[in-house]
Amino acid sequence: MPRCTAGAPPRPFPMSTTIAAAALLLGACAALPARATPARVFALGGGDYLEDTSALFRWPGSARDDAGWWSVDAGRIDPEDGWTAPGAWPRTGPAAAFAWTPGGQDSPWVAAFAVHARAADSDHVGLHRDGPGASFTWLAGRRLGPLDVAATWRSAYGGLSSDADARDEFEHHRDDFGLGARFDLSPGAYVDVAGDMRRERNRALAQGDPGAWDTGNLASNRSWSVRARAFIAVRERLVLAPVAEILREDYAGPVENETWRQDTASTHNGRLHRLGLGLCWLPDPDRLVALTIERLDIDNRHALIVGNELGLPRHDDVTTGSLRLAAEQRLNWWLSLRASLAWTRATYADIRGGAGQVDAAGGAALHLGVWGLDVAAGSEPLPEPWRWLSLDPKPGLVLRATLHRDF
Repeated sequence: MPRCTAGAPPRPFPMSTTIAAAALLLGACAALPARATPARVFALGGGDYLEDTSALFRWPGSARDDAGWWSVDAGRIDPEDGWTAPGAWPRTGPAAAFAWTPGGQDSPWVAAFAVHARAADSDHVGLHRDGPGASFTWLAGRRLGPLDVAATWRSAYGGLSSDADARDEFEHHRDDFGLGARFDLSPGAYVDVAGDMRRERNRALAQGDPGAWDTGNLASNRSWSVRARAFIAVRERLVLAPVAEILREDYAGPVENETWRQDTASTHNGRLHRLGLGLCWLPDPDRLVALTIERLDIDNRHALIVGNELGLPRHDDVTTGSLRLAAEQRLNWWLSLRASLAWTRATYADIRGGAGQVDAAGGAALHLGVWGLDVAAGSEPLPEPWRWLSLDPKPGLVLRATLHRDF
């Protein structure tokens, strides 16, 4: 199968001599240095266009090829604010994950688990960032001939407490249920599909006992996402990766982006459409060059239910087009270097107009047998699409590190 980054070797597949060259290319992709940890993906900016273990829960159909490891990630660290955003809200935090094949490497089963100190770090079903809290994600999958299937469950909780009476002023619960499948079309191509449904419950109340204001439980079952991608060996040393995604977010609550709307309950109805194409060139097993182009359309509507107006109702309509170039070079048995450069043009339908923006990132990796350490620094303070919905999407320096071990 096509492998545009590190991971397990391609799975056996009946093939003729005429298609063996494609299989050799995919095997070369698999030999690239190090697993694709969150720090490595951050440095390369590859997202869905590079196969990676950090996206195991986003693309669960490919989980079996990426099993046999554990990792600890530092999250996105601002040199000035640490894990917090302006206003001292936790923006991100450490995470740990592992994936294994019960019964051994040849077992048809795969399982994985992850915990994130911030629920938003594991979120790919929403256009807003949750209140402080953690998420826990489970995965189970099985190979069925040329098809791999897997299911995921992500449980998250967040809350804010009053300093006056230690009573929760905001409570947030969500459960995401996902399915993924990978179809092996040939030794030179496969298709990955995935989708999620979310149940979300929010509640906000004023200080005091009893509180003078209480929204009650605001429940929603209407948030979902579907996505698909393919990896196709189009010629020697070149892999094509088209990606498409549709996301709907529909919930009621006091959280919008990274802002807690005190004494307010609002409806949030968002849509996201993503189309992209990636080209991965592998001149040899120690080098990787990737070029990606992508269009992102976000339509996010907010309306007031109760409380202060705070500028609501509001309609965020954002369209972005981006072009990114990334490269990786293994220098020797213990060191690899990587870097990426991206240009994005964002157009806002409201009075903010449009502007171009440049992002750059780089990193290094230490390879010590089954151990590895990836470090990265770059100018992407928030992952897309949240950054384009924020009031100030300007780039800022972010640090990241991931320690991982294969087994």
